[in-house]
Amino acid sequence: MAAVTDTATATINEQQQLSRRAAKKAKRKQQKAEKKRQALDAYISSSSGANMDTAGAKQHGISNSSNNNANTAATTSLVGGKATRARLARQRDNNLIAMINNDDKAAHDDNIITGDENYSWKQHRPQGGAPVLSQISPQHIPIVEYLENKERLMRIRGRGVHMKERMMVEVDCHGSMDSDGAVGGGAVNNNTAAARATTDATTCTLSRMNLRGNFTSLSWTSLATPPPRVMMTLSSISTNMILHLDLSRNELWKISTDALEPLAATLRTLDISRNWFESLPVASIGTLTALKELKASHNLLKPNTLLHMGDALKGMKELVVIDLRFNQKCGRQSLLEVLQSTFGKQVEVKLTLTYPPPPLDETALHYNQVGDSPAVRDATLLRSQLEPWSTMALRRRLVADFGEKRTNDGRSWADEDVSRGQVMDQLLTMYQQEGAKGIVDNSNPNSYNDENGRAVVKVLGTLVEESIRERILLALREFWTSKNSSLGNRERPSIEAENYMILCSPTMFVPNSQNAAKAAFKLKKYEALWNLGFEAIHSVDPIFASQYTAVAVTHNFKGSPHIDKQNTGPFYGFAVGDFEDGTGSIMVECSARVIAQVNSKNRMAKVDGRYPHWVGPYDNTRDRYSLIYYRTDGDVEPIGPAVFTAPTDNI
Repeated sequence: MAAVTDTATATINEQQQLSRRAAKKAKRKQQKAEKKRQALDAYISSSSGANMDTAGAKQHGISNSSNNNANTAATTSLVGGKATRARLARQRDNNLIAMINNDDKAAHDDNIITGDENYSWKQHRPQGGAPVLSQISPQHIPIVEYLENKERLMRIRGRGVHMKERMMVEVDCHGSMDSDGAVGGGAVNNNTAAARATTDATTCTLSRMNLRGNFTSLSWTSLATPPPRVMMTLSSISTNMILHLDLSRNELWKISTDALEPLAATLRTLDISRNWFESLPVASIGTLTALKELKASHNLLKPNTLLHMGDALKGMKELVVIDLRFNQKCGRQSLLEVLQSTFGKQVEVKLTLTYPPPPLDETALHYNQVGDSPAVRDATLLRSQLEPWSTMALRRRLVADFGEKRTNDGRSWADEDVSRGQVMDQLLTMYQQEGAKGIVDNSNPNSYNDENGRAVVKVLGTLVEESIRERILLALREFWTSKNSSLGNRERPSIEAENYMILCSPTMFVPNSQNAAKAAFKLKKYEALWNLGFEAIHSVDPIFASQYTAVAVTHNFKGSPHIDKQNTGPFYGFAVGDFEDGTGSIMVECSARVIAQVNSKNRMAKVDGRYPHWVGPYDNTRDRYSLIYYRTDGDVEPIGPAVFTAPTDNI
């Protein structure tokens, strides 16, 4: 990014004079089209590129049964999240749909269409596990392999030789951990669904049948190419006897109005969880007058589609439970209150509440979270270091990295009724058990174990020229001791720091918008500081210097374990001050048992902030100033290693 001049203001003025609303709409439309084009290009190029071998897939804890499956797993994250894949799959071009799912021979291969057990069930790598090698630049593969070997050694010492490789974790089409797969530790036998259907005449199970799009009828003759297991299931059941219908774990986003009409007076339970529904198919569900329980968890439901479903479902007098948990956008308390008011006390509405955050109750047996933000958590505690991970990532870690399949009462750790607090408590117990074994490797002075028993490897950032860092130190001291900054400036209160200010490029915002104008004004005000920072990063990584969109300017940043969820790639951290060299490092979790201590004093340290990271301890009587360069716009880089420089004990 070139040094700031009057160009920033001129660029904004040269944009078309659109209204703010029209400009936002135009930019959103352009970004969506560009992301879709890039996604398709990535899939096309990946389909013709190198495949990741089966052994490599096993290394990453991905349940996977063929090389074709491995290629699908390796390219999944290039396409995007579950919403992106759902939108792409909704396109009417069947050939395009086949390409997106990396099964372009589906139109000619019954084994793929019918969902044979060798069919790839949209596997994703577990968060916190090993990066997929096929997504990593060749120069970084040795770093990943070194860190993985370190993790494997620690895992074997702690759990035994049977955990030489991570345990397989089955996931659904969303990348969410699946309870059936977690129990078995491997691939689920899809034929069990048909077996259950044939032995229980009141239950029709079409789970994991690779059904996509619009579910039109319970008659298999309505399917263009009926999968044999679907044929067997439907031909063995009389529709007027079905009390329970399971359509979960498919890729459905619609149910035709008359599809469930034969079950209107008999169906008691309908399960459409783990699909791609953006709205509940109320027109078809509303005809089920005998329905008692509706399961719609793990979908893509939007709040506005739920607010007006009361009238459509008012004829369902027997309804007792509506399960809407784990729909990412439906986590507000206000939505739950509206739904409870709509359905009354006789209906239990289940939602996973995320806002406002539930009150902390640290007196509970299994409390879900410690502290309401990273700023108030003790970074030396293992629990604080694990808190940034999502509950799903912690569940996967229990199974993949520690081999824990079930709770003490026999439930799967993927069970939706197993709370985050229970998962966290079990994880801490596992770590404590390994720590009690005294697994310490102090053979190399550049590698040691922390107080939590995790291995710590030391990494050095790239040294910045002395003349540049001296000018930056002088500028930061003057800036943070100036009259305007002496009262403290904390633009990110969730982080513990005496001062924290963010400088953004105006290009991050909609042209001619109020936010873009504010960013340009602020950038002009602190132009000298921005230019010094640019000079430092450009001297180390000119390519990244042309890509970053913001800089955090901090003073005495402390602890605060967190994940930068908005980042689209790695960041650079650069620190100066009179604190002792080797302290105040960037600490980043590389895997379940390995942490990197990245020395950023007078150095430019590259770290992937999408892993948990925090600032290590240093003398509080000394000053630590830092610049953090990051990017929240543009193409999303696949998550690779947590650090990008070889650890010093590997040199």
